[in-house]
Amino acid sequence: MTIATDDHRRGRRERRLPACPSRRRVRPGRALPLLAQLVAEVLAGQRSPRQLRPCLSESAYRSLLLRAGCYTMRQRPRLRMVVLDGPEPGVAEVSGVVAYGERHRALALRVVYAEYRWVCTHIETDVR
Repeated sequence: MTIATDDHRRGRRERRLPACPSRRRVRPGRALPLLAQLVAEVLAGQRSPRQLRPCLSESAYRSLLLRAGCYTMRQRPRLRMVVLDGPEPGVAEVSGVVAYGERHRALALRVVYAEYRWVCTHIETDVR
C-alpha cells in the first residue's frame, strides 16, 4: 500500500491508495465470459479477429488468426457454460462449452490481468 497526500484548503490529508491490481486478486466479473463469447464468434467466422487484437497477446492473436472461421456457420454461437478459475492472483482460466448449431465444442482461455486490463495469453480449442 502506498500513501499519497492531497492538498486541501484546510491542510494536508493522507489517503491510502490500493495496491497494484496485478498483485492482488482481481475479480473477473462479466468481462471474461464476454471475451469467451467473442472468441467463439471469431471461430465461427462472424467476427473479425482484428476486433479482439487489444485483448490478445501476440501468440494468442496468431493462434486465433489460424483458427478464425474454422467452425463456419450461419447461426451465432452461444456460450452455454463457463467455468472461471483463478490459479494465482491476476491470472484466470476460462473454460466453456460453446454451442455451434447442434454441435457443442470446448473452449479454454488463459487470461492475465496486466496494465489494468485483461489480456488473453493462450487459446485452446479442438482445432490445431
